[in-house]
Amino acid sequence: MMGSGQRTISHLTGMRAMNTLGTEIHLHARVFRAGCDWYADIDDHLDPQPDDPFWYGYYDTQRAAIDAACERIAAFNRARAERISQQLLSLASIS
Repeated sequence: MMGSGQRTISHLTGMRAMNTLGTEIHLHARVFRAGCDWYADIDDHLDPQPDDPFWYGYYDTQRAAIDAACERIAAFNRARAERISQQLLSLASIS
């Protein structure tokens, strides 16, 4: 059991991505206990904005928070792959 002054924080491996402005960002997720809930957020590891992360959520369990953060990073990755795929298809149709 954790003492009252201790926080459990999980840092999940992130990924490189591009934001909507075309700037490379380095996403990572944090999961930690916040009162009775588990908090998860995803932010740019090299330029963290604690008051304005890319995504965040509150969950009943640590497992649910980790699963949600991993799914959100996977969704970012799928969206990135889809954008690249569309760009390649556009280039191929021009040729």
